[in-house]
Amino acid sequence: IDLPLYFYRFHSPVEWSPTHRRHFHGELLSVSPSIAQWLPGLFCINERAVYLGEWEHGFFSYTAVGATNVGTIRVYFDKTLQTNRPRAHYQKDKYIGSNIALKKGDPVGEFRMGSTIVLVFEAPSNFQFSLKCGQKLKMGQSIGHIGKETFASKVQTIENVRSKNIT
Repeated sequence: IDLPLYFYRFHSPVEWSPTHRRHFHGELLSVSPSIAQWLPGLFCINERAVYLGEWEHGFFSYTAVGATNVGTIRVYFDKTLQTNRPRAHYQKDKYIGSNIALKKGDPVGEFRMGSTIVLVFEAPSNFQFSLKCGQKLKMGQSIGHIGKETFASKVQTIENVRSKNIT
């Protein structure tokens, strides 16, 4: 998700519960689409705070990626996160507890300038993205939906379950 330059806060796209944080020290390179195409692995090179947890369909990961002129990533529920510091001050892995429950649209944090959020998650087989590559997002805009299962997919699921039970 590439955030517009004029909006620096980021919000939860779904209801989910983060339980762990991994903070990766890294560069602060531009995350513009042209640089991202030119430099493979850019989002793994830049400094980032990765929040791991669960949503109704399984694993959910929410990553705030730093960039040029983005010296600080602030996450409202994680007061101990300190970005843009010398390596000696980094706490890489942290259990943040099981009492954080974010709802769709809840404020998560902010960048000190614009940057990028990367989502990695498990989803049902009928999940479909509603975005086009490079599309700009606005607050509240859908990034995807869980479509209605077709009769054929339900039959196939039932057949898969039966074949597993037989063997």
